[in-house]
Amino acid sequence: MIKVGYLGPEGTFSEEAGKVYAKKLEGKVEMIPYATFHDLLTDANRNKVDEAVVPIENSIEGTVPAVTDILAQENNLKIKQEIVVAVHQYLVAGKGVKLSEITDVISHPQPLGQCTEYLRKNLPKAKLHLSHSTVEAIKQVATSISEKGIVFAAIGSKAAANLYKLKIIASSVNAKGNETRFLVLAKNDHAKTGHDKSSIVFSVAKNRPGGLYSILGEFADRKINLTKIESRPSKKALGDYFFFVDLDGHRDDALVSEALKNVKKNVAFFKFLGSYPKHK
Repeated sequence: MIKVGYLGPEGTFSEEAGKVYAKKLEGKVEMIPYATFHDLLTDANRNKVDEAVVPIENSIEGTVPAVTDILAQENNLKIKQEIVVAVHQYLVAGKGVKLSEITDVISHPQPLGQCTEYLRKNLPKAKLHLSHSTVEAIKQVATSISEKGIVFAAIGSKAAANLYKLKIIASSVNAKGNETRFLVLAKNDHAKTGHDKSSIVFSVAKNRPGGLYSILGEFADRKINLTKIESRPSKKALGDYFFFVDLDGHRDDALVSEALKNVKKNVAFFKFLGSYPKHK
């Protein structure tokens, strides 16, 4: 039995990504929901679950900071797979509710951001409220939010709407091209396939002019394509940053291996996050 953890509860896009991944695995798979990224990745690091599925970035709202920050910390997890899921958000409410009657909308901050254009056009006067997850928002609309003169709707998945028997007011209310990239984290990354990418995180020594430029030059000199570069505060001191880099190639490729060794020798902090197949 392979235990795969994901950010729950049931009905989230993380569960959907987990199910997509589970279909690739041989044998029985147990899907285990978690309330927080920290609890999920802590249990994965302690081998209480075999693998963890987490969102890393959305095409509209960008990176999920909570995940990148944990990846940079001391743990033994590596990226084993990446999964890209098309995201379709739904505006849902109780039975009998009309769009014109909605006064308040609740959801997770990311979906609210993904649906900004729709909300601005169709519900410009609605008050927006934040929840820990889209499923929690839908659950609140279905079970607990009820005040005179206030009509709540939620934004979330069709699966969650069906789970709590809510009415779909509008479909695909997010911006077009809305996709979320998920990572599968485990103790080991993936063997070379010939169609791979790798991820690292590092920090450059302070007061080193051209430090980042010289590090990136290690890849440029070897014609290794960088598919993503992003900085995040290290949370150690103001002005101190971690740089997350995704690059084409596998750690076992000669040029990639050579570049990574040189980078590691010339940075203040370095962590290899894994090599894994590119999403097809």
